[in-house]
Amino acid sequence: MTTKLLAASLAAAALGTIAATLPASAQDGVSPVSVVGCSVNVEQNGGTAEGLGPSFDLGNLAISFVNRGAQVATSVEFTVRSGNQEQTVVDQGTFAPGSQVTSEFTPSIGAPTSCDVDAVTFADGTTWHA
Repeated sequence: MTTKLLAASLAAAALGTIAATLPASAQDGVSPVSVVGCSVNVEQNGGTAEGLGPSFDLGNLAISFVNRGAQVATSVEFTVRSGNQEQTVVDQGTFAPGSQVTSEFTPSIGAPTSCDVDAVTFADGTTWHA
């Protein structure tokens, strides 16, 4: 019985140590990064499709986000959805707490209907996953 109690105490202590090393947002399940905007730029290419007027091309996929965590983030992974299509994009850099960032990617799907944060890696090596 004492062995089981000791093992349970050691396991609880280990979990407490692990939780203490994670950012607070990782502990409570709330994403430390918030998506502010997500869109595909549409550009008029100047040409015309016969009888249809100007033609347009899809431009870059632009995602704006804010690091709401307390630590510098170095990588943010997003899942972008358009209907039943999905695209995963990863932005790497130095994203300071409170800073808003807009990054552009090459879209492989149509105009996004949602952009969600799937994972964040912090400068100290800790990670958050949705």
